[in-house]
Amino acid sequence: MIPDGDRLERMDTTPSNTPYLSPDTLQGLTEPRRSRFKLTHEKRRSLWGLAFAIPAMVFFALFAVYPILRTFYLSFFEYSVVDPPVYTGLDNYQSIIGDKRFNTSLLNTFKYVAFTYIPVLILALLLALALNTKIKGRGIFRTIYFVPVVMSWVVVSVIWKLIFHRNGLFNSTFLHPFGVGPKNWLTDLSLAPDAIVIMSVWKELGFFMVIFLAGLQNVRGDLIEAAKVDGASPLQVFRSITLPLLQPTILFTTVIAMITGLQVFIPQFVMTKGGPVDATLVLTLNIYQTAFVFLDGGKAAAMSVVLFCIIAAITLMQFWLYRSSAYD
Repeated sequence: MIPDGDRLERMDTTPSNTPYLSPDTLQGLTEPRRSRFKLTHEKRRSLWGLAFAIPAMVFFALFAVYPILRTFYLSFFEYSVVDPPVYTGLDNYQSIIGDKRFNTSLLNTFKYVAFTYIPVLILALLLALALNTKIKGRGIFRTIYFVPVVMSWVVVSVIWKLIFHRNGLFNSTFLHPFGVGPKNWLTDLSLAPDAIVIMSVWKELGFFMVIFLAGLQNVRGDLIEAAKVDGASPLQVFRSITLPLLQPTILFTTVIAMITGLQVFIPQFVMTKGGPVDATLVLTLNIYQTAFVFLDGGKAAAMSVVLFCIIAAITLMQFWLYRSSAYD
């Protein structure tokens, strides 16, 4: 036992420069040190999102980005698909400039886009305006018009190939009752493109109708009611209110229609194989035949690059026109 006096004396002899530690400091020293790299809830969510997005990004890079880059690369080579590529520079691009078959396929592609998607967009808008009103059975009509959209292009092409047969439904139902003889829709030089256009309009109409319906749902009803109260006619309401508010939807539909039309392949391949006499030969079908029938992969790659540039240029031009009209 140490006397109380000695204990006090020892306490007095303690050095005066000893730092004072508060209770909070002592408690912090006794607790385990926290990591400086501890992730917050937001960072953990971001990392999980990145982890789930990586497979999709890898898939997109392998099956979208890499083929595009590979196509640009092969367009400068002589490549027969089965033999190693040989560098030839710009020879493939020079060969397609005066290629009559390439020019024919490019012209047929633009004709298909114009004759198919201009009527489709106009009819889809009119149908959307009609089905946006309170008419009986509009849900049934929407379903009927949308059924062709869920069918694949191959199935639709096979069905319409049978319909356009000389003894098919089209001749017997629409021509024979009026005393018109049967026509060879898919083998006639002038009728084959029209047959594919008719089928494509039937197939694509419902898709664009639904998009226009979605756009019409965003048109404010109070503006239309105010215009009607002021005495505006339905045509004036459509021209001054509905149509301007549909500009983003119109831009979207025109871009999608242009891209889809320029890349068309299945109807011409299934129904006519590009015939008769290249009357329905489109650019994508020409690319396919050049690569896998004529075994000229380098030239096919060059044509693919040209198609890519055409689609990109037209899309950028559409966006530029939309922005110009928006600022005006």
